[in-house]
Amino acid sequence: MLTLLVLACAEPAADDSAPDVHLPGHNDCLPEGEEMDLDVCRAVVEDQGRYPTVSENKSGDAPVVDDPRKDDPELRWLTSEVKRCTCSCCHHRGLGGAGVYFWDLDWTPVWTDSASLWTLGVFSGTTDNDFQTLPIEDLERVQAWYQGETDRRRAVEAGKE
Repeated sequence: MLTLLVLACAEPAADDSAPDVHLPGHNDCLPEGEEMDLDVCRAVVEDQGRYPTVSENKSGDAPVVDDPRKDDPELRWLTSEVKRCTCSCCHHRGLGGAGVYFWDLDWTPVWTDSASLWTLGVFSGTTDNDFQTLPIEDLERVQAWYQGETDRRRAVEAGKE
């Protein structure tokens, strides 16, 4: 029993072989075509002290299982851009991210329905909130997608009246 007590109280040996890990910052993105690594995202969420929240449908539109937007090349492009940036780590229910109440990559059938138009405006850089804008070079393309989504949602709302 004394041996176990001594081992339990011993200082852990330093592991000089462990790599020095640098976590990406809020506005960091990987090169085009890459995605944030699951382990890196989990470390970012833990490091940020994030707590899970609940996602909601903020589109104003009833979800459609076979939503034709799932096949939209612009939405696929936007999704790939988001997944290469650190913001995807905290807006991903499966990783326990805290920001999912603004938008959630796990929301189905189309993840952008989890975001309000205001949130998508911030995301696309059409507001003064630059820190929350998707940090990519082709914001004009994101803004064109955002305008199309705005028009679609307004048409849905008009059809409900």
